[in-house]
Amino acid sequence: MELRHLRTIVAVAHHRSLTKAGEQLFLSQSAVSQQIRRLEEELGVEVFRRTSRSVGLTPAGQVILGYAKRVLAEVDGMHSELEEISGLLSGELRIGGVYPTGPFDLFGLLAEFRVAHPGVAIHMTESTQDDVVAALRADELDCAFAALDPRALGDEFAATLLWEEEIVVALPTDHPCCSRERITFEELAAEDLIAYRDNSALRRRLERTMAERGLEPRNAFVCTEMAAVRALASKGLGVAVMPRSVAEHPGPPIELRAIGPDRLTWPIALVWRVARRQTPAGKAFIAVALDYAKRTERSGLRAA
Repeated sequence: MELRHLRTIVAVAHHRSLTKAGEQLFLSQSAVSQQIRRLEEELGVEVFRRTSRSVGLTPAGQVILGYAKRVLAEVDGMHSELEEISGLLSGELRIGGVYPTGPFDLFGLLAEFRVAHPGVAIHMTESTQDDVVAALRADELDCAFAALDPRALGDEFAATLLWEEEIVVALPTDHPCCSRERITFEELAAEDLIAYRDNSALRRRLERTMAERGLEPRNAFVCTEMAAVRALASKGLGVAVMPRSVAEHPGPPIELRAIGPDRLTWPIALVWRVARRQTPAGKAFIAVALDYAKRTERSGLRAA
């Protein structure tokens, strides 16, 4: 008796047809029939009762089918576990990122994963949000950190919100708005803005929020790097909006003011494609990342 004989029994029992079972197993009808006959001769019992219309299990065949399913399940489980071990010993993890990730310590997470799975090669790609989502859709990435609200994603993707950070206004220290506790979107629209590139997720988020209020930012200066945007704001070339964690980095002096009364936030979610058959490394990383997010939330670091 061989494993292929057991798979044949399961296939014939499922389809109740030698022809359809052969199509599933990529065998001819005669090859399927021959396997069953040899198995019946070896066991000394009739496994299937054939009629002109279908093939059905005998009482003995029912018993054999139960054992066949259990044996195959164990063998498939063994192969799956071996694949997991092999993949985590010498696998590859491909992650996409839209930065910053705020106080959520992405690099601490990667260090923790590396300690647990030192054999996995980690490849990180920083890109725009659109490019990251396109790469996920094309199965070029295992998962990605993106500035997306999980509720806005369709059924194609799964996502977990890891962090939601406040976006603030960065001002030169002598700016008139420094006298205010908060800056409204209307006041922001009247200022020269140091903006990000056209396909920036942060720029789109601001422009969409202002458009909902009938407003449009006055983009006077365009820059692609947040540290440079912060420095330009310090020199009085305009005001800037940025996540609070970036604005509070050491650097040239600036004043920070909240946007209000309506807040603007920067969400960071872990996203992966639902239908993708995850690699062992990808599956392990998603599990570690979600556990890391839960521990972050319990420690009180997550924004309200």
